[in-house]
Amino acid sequence: MLRIAAVSINSITPQGTVSFSGRFGEGLTVIRAANSSGKTLLLNSIMYALGLEGALKPGKQGVLTTALTHSVRVNGAERPVRQSWIDLEISNGHESVTVRRYPVPPEGIKSDLITVWDGGLLSGTETQVSQPKYYYVGRGGAAQNEGGFHNFLGRFLGWQLPVVPTYSGKEVPLYLQVLAALFFVEQKQGWSGIVPRMPTQYQIREPLRRSIEFYLNLDVMERARRRSELQQGLTVLRAEYAALRSALEAAAHVSNARVASTSEFGSVAFYRTPLFSAADGEVDASLVLTVFHQDQWLSLKVMLENLQSSIRELGAIRQSRFSEAEVADLDAALTEARERLRRITLELQAFDDAANMMDMQRGILEKRRRLLEQEQRRYKDIRALESLGADFSTHAIAHHDCPTCQQSLDGTESLSGAPVLTTGESAALVDQQLETISNVIADAERSSMANEAARGALEQEASEARARIRAIQADLEAEAPDVSIARLQKKIAAESRYRELVRLRDNAQVIVNDLLDVQNRARALKEELDALGDEVFSEGDTAKIESWEDSLREFLSSFGFVVFAPNEITIDPQGMRPAHGDSDLGFQGSASDGLKLRWAYLLSLVYVSMMMGGCHPGLLLLDGPRMYDVEPNAMRAFLRACSNLSINGHKTQIILTLSEQPEVVEEWLSGCDHSVLNVTDRLLS
Repeated sequence: MLRIAAVSINSITPQGTVSFSGRFGEGLTVIRAANSSGKTLLLNSIMYALGLEGALKPGKQGVLTTALTHSVRVNGAERPVRQSWIDLEISNGHESVTVRRYPVPPEGIKSDLITVWDGGLLSGTETQVSQPKYYYVGRGGAAQNEGGFHNFLGRFLGWQLPVVPTYSGKEVPLYLQVLAALFFVEQKQGWSGIVPRMPTQYQIREPLRRSIEFYLNLDVMERARRRSELQQGLTVLRAEYAALRSALEAAAHVSNARVASTSEFGSVAFYRTPLFSAADGEVDASLVLTVFHQDQWLSLKVMLENLQSSIRELGAIRQSRFSEAEVADLDAALTEARERLRRITLELQAFDDAANMMDMQRGILEKRRRLLEQEQRRYKDIRALESLGADFSTHAIAHHDCPTCQQSLDGTESLSGAPVLTTGESAALVDQQLETISNVIADAERSSMANEAARGALEQEASEARARIRAIQADLEAEAPDVSIARLQKKIAAESRYRELVRLRDNAQVIVNDLLDVQNRARALKEELDALGDEVFSEGDTAKIESWEDSLREFLSSFGFVVFAPNEITIDPQGMRPAHGDSDLGFQGSASDGLKLRWAYLLSLVYVSMMMGGCHPGLLLLDGPRMYDVEPNAMRAFLRACSNLSINGHKTQIILTLSEQPEVVEEWLSGCDHSVLNVTDRLLS
């Protein structure tokens, strides 16, 4: 809910200040003034104060007249504008704020700075002025960053702006400037079509449809948001899958092995068939890898079995029985080898404990870095605001937490007169802390890599120690009179190759398990994505659109729409435009009938959104809704509909401008609950 409570427009000239102020209540307010008296300037000033001039035209030029930007005519004389500002009091139904923006700012301030005070300062309901907060518009991040005014305004209205696709393939928030096109109609070109002219400079695909989906709170928008999340999740998993597959192939290449072929990520076979023909989500890595041996590729499992068989056969090598002294030496060597293996096992356990501790510490450090990056972004907003002229930025630490350790600052004592860092110094300190913690994380990663390398060396030594133990045991049990050197060398080579391939199998098993996990997660996301289906409307969506059609027809009938029978007009659910039969309603009738259709479109959208729990702000700003020579009876019906538009006792706020004579306007408004704001001369004079 958005309500305009009051506005104050001011221009300072060398001869003094010229200004205008007005208040607005619930329901219908008619701003009546002669042509070229400032009606458009008044409504455009409201939009400018909200940073929504992008809803009027792509650039900033031409939104406000020269009375606020260059010179103002007073008593027939042109006076230069040295400074100008617009104060606007708005409410969301629960709380009020007052915003100020400068078209011609004082020295040191720029026009993209918006100042916000809590409370209604223009209506006189506040006895004490709060400390101002500063926000920016007209630059990147205004809708996402904490220092952006549209981020603040969206939260003030209770809106969570959806993310929508653009023509460039990116995703952006559904900007307030786009949504504003459905509650503000400017005079010059705004009434030229049967649906609102949507801003195109933001490159959003189907901006009218996305805005209607948001205002009616259609399920299809939530499904579109979830679809985007799922597709993004699949993109992340695709990258993770590619990295794991590359790691597996690299490990295999070192041992002259290769990985069995699998289906491509995202293919039909990928989602239907488990990788490597895994049963119950598991597969032996030795079946996934193949090894080239004697002009053929053998599975790693078969290769290991063949090596084991060769080692057993070669183990039958015998030699003459050892002397007692030699046996004693072998026993001592066996004891030493076993002791070394025991120490290695303990060291490996210590390395594992250290690795777990490193992982935990790295997790803590990464969390700390994310918090510092968030604080860094906050200080960027502060510096941006200060570059626009904000003299302080207390809102940036409104969370009352220390930006470094995230501990609450509530109740913390401070030293009187203690030096305070400037914003730039604070930002530099955060940058230094971020650099320091990034270096610490890099050191931790290097230590982790060194730890892994040392652990690998210990594992290799343990493997060699086991081989030595087996060799000594074999020597102690030997009975053959002699030894074949060739067979002994073959046995050593087979054992070495066996150990190498066992390490490959063990390492590959971890990667294969991760690949299967990625596939399972991808299949779960794909199943949910498929369950969402195409962008079709739910029963609830259909009911809302049908209610919108019914309301549209009722308004058309009351306005005297005659080019077609009102009950033949529908809403095309794909383009969210009025239609007649299977064809888009282009428009095929008179200009006045096209204007009536436009009235009905806007009013019915507000009504249905409010009635069915939508997100429309319940506000319409209509500049010159009688652009064409609409018959008086239609104007009476339109104004009566604006006056009576309410849901559950809550009236829609409609502020519109008319230039007809006062007695004509009063006659049209006869019997309507309304207020009139007369501009007798010029708005600023």
